[in-house]
Amino acid sequence: MIAIVFFSCFLNYLPHFEYPYLFHVDEWFHIAQAKLIVQDSSIDWYTGNPFMYGMERAWHLTLAGIYSIFHLDIAHWSILPSIFHGIAIISVYFFVARLYDTSHALIASFLIGLMASNVTMGGPVFLIPVNIGFIVIPLGLLFGFNLLSVKNYLNYAALFIIVCYTLYAHPPTAIVLLTILTIYSILLFLSNENDSKKRGALLLGTLFLSVVISIPNYLQQIQDLGWGSIDHNFWIYLKSIPFIFGIIPTVFFIIGFYFKSKVYDKKSWALLITCLILLVNIFLFSVLNINYILPYQRTFLPLFLLMSIIASVGYLKLFDYKKYFNKYVVLIFVIMLLLTGFFAVKNNVETEYYRLIDEQDYESFVWIKENTASDIVVLSDPWNARALAPVAERTVYAVMPFGPVEEQMNLVFKATAFLNTNCTNTSFLINNHIDIVYTTQPCQNANLTEVYLNTYLFKQE
Repeated sequence: MIAIVFFSCFLNYLPHFEYPYLFHVDEWFHIAQAKLIVQDSSIDWYTGNPFMYGMERAWHLTLAGIYSIFHLDIAHWSILPSIFHGIAIISVYFFVARLYDTSHALIASFLIGLMASNVTMGGPVFLIPVNIGFIVIPLGLLFGFNLLSVKNYLNYAALFIIVCYTLYAHPPTAIVLLTILTIYSILLFLSNENDSKKRGALLLGTLFLSVVISIPNYLQQIQDLGWGSIDHNFWIYLKSIPFIFGIIPTVFFIIGFYFKSKVYDKKSWALLITCLILLVNIFLFSVLNINYILPYQRTFLPLFLLMSIIASVGYLKLFDYKKYFNKYVVLIFVIMLLLTGFFAVKNNVETEYYRLIDEQDYESFVWIKENTASDIVVLSDPWNARALAPVAERTVYAVMPFGPVEEQMNLVFKATAFLNTNCTNTSFLINNHIDIVYTTQPCQNANLTEVYLNTYLFKQE
């Protein structure tokens, strides 16, 4: 188990050996939110508007707490995803060990440790809240499935805290956890076992109370955006799942799914049914462009978490056929694990990530932070402005939004037009109260003086 954790953390951090900065635009956004919370800022660096905590406030508060305690610099932020991934592997291990046994737990942890990442679905390489699903879903299920020997009130209190945290940290992950536990509650109600209906009622009551308390966190977003379809420029089709998760573990997932579906185990069935629901969610979006339970691109990682758990059953089913393979069953098992690891490591190593900034950008952003007033406005390329704000800790004029937000896109078009015309529009700088221009393009404006690498100070003549 220790070897799995250390190897997985190393593999997860490997892309940062040549690039010490964060990759994804989402990561820079989350860092900015954490810093704004710690600094008790009233202004959002990205918009200049009053700062709002947003739907993922618990995630940002978690990062803010870590930042305030350890005073992270850019290198530390890059290490943090690997630390979270290590915690996730341990969380999965303890859950599966209680659900099945330690052999299943080791295999499930091994598969989680090899989990792929990409910019569409996310993944453990990135500092993004979808990854907390690998931690909170197993923990929530530990208590939701009553797998720990604790008093009932402590069990449900812990579950309540975990579900509430997840609802305030990452609602899509919370939906998956709620789906599993709701299905389990229904299965308890349908059971004739002693106290099963009571347990189902207590579980549903705990979930209901958690949801009610969390409604203020995201009610406004649901009212504004609804649960309808969302368009994306990039899709991962259903047929691609075996290639992302891995052909071999997908085969063993199917095997494990088959054997677990034959035995009426309420806990396993809750996992199996949820897998089917998530697969249907992906299929419907791919075919009809409809999301019916959670955002399409946030379906994959929780699905892969459940697939890893079920796949562990498939791997160990090899030993049920020892009489056919005799002494070779262990060899076949080891070869399957080695091949799984080989192809997963190959996929992880060969995956390339876009780089939002380079070393020169970073040095310039730090210079801006250390040599300018805190209330200035900086204009830069709208893409690298996403990283400029949390590093320089200054308000940016325009940043590329995460979605088609008309107001922000108008600012992006204006900023791009200004930079593409060699910064010649002085009136634009005056009218928008811009103090610093950061650009790698040539600036031909007598009112702009280069004070550092690609950093121009605006002084009106």
